[in-house]
Formats: sequence, structure tokens, C-alpha cells
Amino acid sequence: MVPISGRCSILILALFLVGQTADVLASGPGEESGIQSRRFSWSLFPILMYDSDIGFGYGGKGTVKNVYRKDESFDLVLFRSSKGEQWYAFSFSVPDAELRQGKAYPAALDLKLEYSKRIRSNFFGIGNDSKDNNFQFTKEFTRIEATLSRAFTPRFVAEFGYRFTAYSVYGYEPEWGTITPLTPGAGESQISLFAARVRWDTRDSQIHPHKGFRCFYAIEWDSPAVGSDWDFVKQRVELSIYRQLLPKHILAARLWWQEVRGQVPFPEMSKIGDSWTARGYKADRFLDRAMCLASVEYRFPLYRKLGGVLFVDAGRVAPALRRLSVGQLHRNGGWGLRYYLANFVVRMDVGISREGQRLFFHFGHVF
Repeated sequence: MVPISGRCSILILALFLVGQTADVLASGPGEESGIQSRRFSWSLFPILMYDSDIGFGYGGKGTVKNVYRKDESFDLVLFRSSKGEQWYAFSFSVPDAELRQGKAYPAALDLKLEYSKRIRSNFFGIGNDSKDNNFQFTKEFTRIEATLSRAFTPRFVAEFGYRFTAYSVYGYEPEWGTITPLTPGAGESQISLFAARVRWDTRDSQIHPHKGFRCFYAIEWDSPAVGSDWDFVKQRVELSIYRQLLPKHILAARLWWQEVRGQVPFPEMSKIGDSWTARGYKADRFLDRAMCLASVEYRFPLYRKLGGVLFVDAGRVAPALRRLSVGQLHRNGGWGLRYYLANFVVRMDVGISREGQRLFFHFGHVF
């Protein structure tokens, strides 16, 4: 989800200079899993901004860890704007993902509830040659996701999950010639899928890794047999590496391949363009069944908790992985700011491509 994006945005509340954390010592016995109890901690970041597309936005994000001395964490995001943009997300993990990073454990549970309403969505068609347009409509989704995982070793983790998503796409005009009632995913529909994931992960942190390697594979199976309106299989492979060049100077790189087969709505297709892929393009700019993406970031300190980043993204979509080519990639460069709190990272990126400049505000590193 991209909560805030646009060509003209003013972040009023000193976006990367406001935020607070508290760490209070807490005692407690270690768990049998080998994960030692940590301190109680919390992080809070307020949001107050203006965007020409969505109006005045306000809200905040907060995280609380180890309230019950079980290494659990609660995370809440609340955001809305004067023109109707909304984003609400609640997450619960036990043990917390950062506390269990780099440790073997018998079981972990992650739950997420999310609602998003984007009033300035676009549909550009399918393929690399789709044309840019300014026809905008509303896209909403409600998502429930649960994941069980086990770390067989400190580096090898397996996960099994379930995700339900209800989509609502409306406010478009068929005479635009872009999205119509026949477009897969237009109107109301739902997906219901099971997912299996494995990863080899040597990173020293999930929140802000300084070094390490991550190899990730996921497969998702969506079918009417489990309550879906669609029928598809999605596979994803992602490789990322992190190298510390100087103290707090980090070079990070990622390669990502993805393919979807079957009957799939456009919000679930592979894509290039948004705050997680190619940051110089509008969200969902290039859609198809398969995609490849490469990103490189240079992350460096600026002042105390404030950091900067320079990045390059390049990718391409295709009807299938075997038809992907490395020619005519959709490329962008850019810069960004990071504000590092104890329990999450605040992110603002400005991407520049041949189609213009985009600004994205979100939480967490892109990879």
C-alpha cells in the first residue's frame, strides 16, 4: 500500500525530525525457544501533511513491544485525509520479527488486519507499452492475513500463511477507454489464498540491516475452492545483499522475479511502479503476469537519527518469465530520507524517471 504519493506534497510536521522512542528496562525469564526476553519499548511517529491529490492528511504510527513479557509486538497505523484517502493497519507478532531474527525458534505467529482506500488510483493497461493517463478512480481493499513460521536454524525459516482480500474498484468511466467493467478486478471481488514461503537469511536485522544476505521464495495458491472469485498461482523469488562500507554507510542491492499464472485480477498482477518497486513511476504503472526488478541503494547518516539514501531502480514486465528481456528497462533514480526509530524506519523517497517525478511516504526500508 502507498498511503501518500503525488507530484506536490508538503510535509508539515517536520516529518523526519519529529518522533520519539522510549526504552524501559524490563525483567523476565528467557523463553524455551532460545529467544531471550527483551526490554519493553515503544515508538511513535505522528503524520501531518498536505498533498495536492489527497488534501490534508493526518494520523500516526505506533509500535509497542514486550508488554506481556512474551517478546510480542503490537503495531498500529492510522491515516486519513480531508479528501477521503484512508489507511488503517494493525499487526501482532509473537515473538516479534526483529527479536527472533537470527535465532532458531519452534513457532511464531504473525497477524495483520488492513484497510486501504486510495482515491487517486490509475489503470494504464497491460504490458510495457501501456500509455500514461490521468484518469483516476477509487480502489479499496480490506485484508486479513495470518502466518505461522518456524526457524529450523538461525538462518533457515519456513512459513505457511493464509490471506483474504476483498477489493472494491469504482468511480471509473468506461468511455475513458482504459478500465471498464470487463477489466479483471473492476467492481467488487475477493481473493482467498494459501501461501508457503522459505528463506535463507543472514541479515543482522530486519528493521535496518547493515550486513548479510537474504534469499526468499514464495508461492501463493488462490482458488474458488477456498472461497475466491479468482483462480491463480503466484511465485516470487527475491535476493538481497547488504554490505557496510563505512560505519553506518551501507550498500544494499536486490533482485526480484515474479510470475502469476491463471485467472488473476489486475491488483494481484506483477507490477513495476510504486513505493516498493520503481519509485519514479506512478503506482501500478506497468502491469503483466511476470516481472523482474533490480534495485540498488546507498544508505548513509545525516544527523543523529536522520539518514539519507541514493537509489536506482530498473525493471520490466512480460506475459511470462521466459519472455522477459533486459532491453528497454523502466529505469529511475532518486534520493530519499530515513528517520530511524527503535522499532521501525520512516521513509520518504523522491523518484525521477522519464515520466516525471514521484514522491512516496511509507514505513520500513524498501528491501
